[in-house]
Amino acid sequence: MKMAKKRVQASQIREQVLDAIGEIYRAPHPETKLLLQEALVREKDEIARDMLESILKNHELSLRESIPLCQDTGLLVVFAELGNEVLIEGGNLEEIIGAAAAEAWEKFYLRDSIAWDPLRETNFEKKETLPFILHLEQVPGDELRLHFALKGGGSENCSVLKMLLPGVGMQGVEEFVIQNVVEAGGRPCPPVFVGVGIGGNFEECAILAKKALLVPAEQQDIELRAMEQRILAGINRKGKGVMGFAGSTTALKVSILTKPCHIASLPVAVNIDCHAHRVTSRKIDVSRET
Repeated sequence: MKMAKKRVQASQIREQVLDAIGEIYRAPHPETKLLLQEALVREKDEIARDMLESILKNHELSLRESIPLCQDTGLLVVFAELGNEVLIEGGNLEEIIGAAAAEAWEKFYLRDSIAWDPLRETNFEKKETLPFILHLEQVPGDELRLHFALKGGGSENCSVLKMLLPGVGMQGVEEFVIQNVVEAGGRPCPPVFVGVGIGGNFEECAILAKKALLVPAEQQDIELRAMEQRILAGINRKGKGVMGFAGSTTALKVSILTKPCHIASLPVAVNIDCHAHRVTSRKIDVSRET
């Protein structure tokens, strides 16, 4: 028996994009506040405590006054999980999200941070769509889920990727991640969130690292969960603290995603997000086709 398709309208996606950006331009992920408050309780250094209190106060003010959480309003990144039983009507996903993002930037008075030509100077001008990054995955089922981030340039510039030798094992990966986050110092505005991608190939490990920051997931692998905690502890033991100045809180969370890879390679990527951590997710309601 042929399965009935489900339909989602372009207008539904547009509304959810506007709602998601309208949420995260002025508020971090709810987990962020909790982790910052826990760090404040643990922190002994007075300078670090003062900065953590200021960060939390900034979060309160931006939400209350509906102003950007950070002057760098970021580049929009979207991970989309499109069920194979879903039909999108009224345009393709990239066109719909790009147009909605342009509308959101104007509606919420966000800074235009996009260089349309990365190699030559160009004028910033209003366009009907806004460039953004879309990672589209087709999955089984009848749902459309979108995961959003506003990713600032400061933390993104601290990203690293290396093709390690397979023999370095867990310890070598941990040392690589810890070293690169610590060496970033205050540039990514710590305390930071750290996404780690392991495996796949050159490009997939980078996508895994970014996805680890955006897509809500609890680590199911006990060994990887322990690895996340060891890396977090190592970063905070060796790091330079809040905003790279003081204290024992350089990172708030480490998240790891892995994929199978070639036996001759061990690709590892590290993607860092600042303490603003502007991420959220939406499930788009779809209607059954008759």
